[in-house]
Amino acid sequence: MIEVCIALLCIVFPAIAITLGLRHALIDRAGLVLVCFASGILLNTLTGSITDVSPFVSNSLINIQTQITELTIALALPLLVFSIDLKSAFTQASSSSKSMLMAFASIIICTFILSFIFQGHIEGLWQVAGLSVGAYTGGGPNMAAINAAIEGDKDIFVMMTSYDILLSAIYLLFVLSFAKPLFTKVLLPPAQDVLNKSENKFAHLGEETSASYQVLGTLRGLKEGMITAVLSLLIIGLALGLASLLPSSMKSSGTIILITTLGMLASFIPQIRRLTMSFRVGMYLVLVFCFTMGSMTNLSVLADLNWALFSYIGLMLIGAMTIHAGLCRVFKIDVDTFLVTSSAAIMSVPFIPVIVGALRNQALLVPGFCAAIIGYVLGNYLGIVVAISLKSIL
Repeated sequence: MIEVCIALLCIVFPAIAITLGLRHALIDRAGLVLVCFASGILLNTLTGSITDVSPFVSNSLINIQTQITELTIALALPLLVFSIDLKSAFTQASSSSKSMLMAFASIIICTFILSFIFQGHIEGLWQVAGLSVGAYTGGGPNMAAINAAIEGDKDIFVMMTSYDILLSAIYLLFVLSFAKPLFTKVLLPPAQDVLNKSENKFAHLGEETSASYQVLGTLRGLKEGMITAVLSLLIIGLALGLASLLPSSMKSSGTIILITTLGMLASFIPQIRRLTMSFRVGMYLVLVFCFTMGSMTNLSVLADLNWALFSYIGLMLIGAMTIHAGLCRVFKIDVDTFLVTSSAAIMSVPFIPVIVGALRNQALLVPGFCAAIIGYVLGNYLGIVVAISLKSIL
C-alpha cells in the first residue's frame, strides 16, 4: 500500500508545489525544481524507517520509483524540444562546446592528481579512476560499460555507484541553490545580447515560475498536452526499436541519445513546433522526475563509509568544478554556460532540463543536450584510456 501512495505522491506533488508557489512567493523564488528535489529527500528521510522494516516493500518501492524516473524523463526529453527553434538554439552551441571540452580536461587533470595523492590508500585505484572519468564525462551507462571493458572488480563498482548517487545528489542541490550566486563573483554573467536575440524565439517557454504552469489547466493546454504526449510515446517506441539493434553495453545511453535526437528532428516539422504547450508539459514531468529522484536519495550509506573512496569521489567533484571554473574565467565563458556544461558532464542528459529550469535560461536547453551527448559519446574512450594509463603507472 505504501508503494502505491508514494508513487501517487511522486506524480501529484509537483501540482501541490505549484499551488503553494502561487500562494507563497518564497517557494516560487526558491524554484520549483529545488523545492521538488529537496522535498523528495525529506520524504525519503521520513519514510526510511517504514521501508526498512520489510525488504520486500523497500525493493518494490525502489522498482516503482526507478520506473517513474525512467518513464518521466524519456517522455520529457522530446516534449522539451518539440517547440524550440533549433537554428536559434545552436547559436549558443559554440561556447557550450568549448566549456564542455574544458569540463573534460578538468576531470582528467583532477583524476591524475587525486590518483597520485590516494595511491596506496584505495584498492583498485586505477579502476576507480577510470570509472570516475566515465561517470563524470558521460554518465552511469558509461561507468558500467567501462567496468565491463576493463574487467573491473564488481564490489568496487557497486560501492562506487552508491557513493556516486549520493554525491551527485549533493552536487545537484548545490548547483540548484548556491552555485550561481557563488560563481557569478568570478565568472561573467549570461551575455545580455544573446538573451535579447533569443527572447522572441524562446518567448513561449516563459519564466520558470508557478504561474507558468496554469496554462496546463486550460482546454488548449489539455488538448496540446495529449497530442504531444502521444507523439513523445511514438518517439520512445521508435528509439527503443532502433536501440535494440545496438550492443547491450550501448543500449541505455543509445536510447537516450536517440530519444533526444528524434525529438529535435520532430521540431523541424512546423505543425509540431507550433504545439507550444509541449514544453510546459515536459517541465511538469521534469518536476516529477526531481521529486522521485530526491525520494530515492539514500542517506543511510553514510553510516558505513569507505572514507578513502568517498573522499576521492567527493574531491573529484569539487576539484573538477574548481578547475573548470578557472578555465571558464580565463576563456570568458559565462556562469550559466559553465553550470549547464558542468552538469552535462557530471549529471548527463536527463538532468539538463532540471538545471536549465533552475537557471531560468531556456536558451541553453539544446546546447546543454548537445554537450551532454558529446559526453556520452566520448566518456567510454576517456575512461578506458585513463584506467589503462594509470594501471601501468601506479
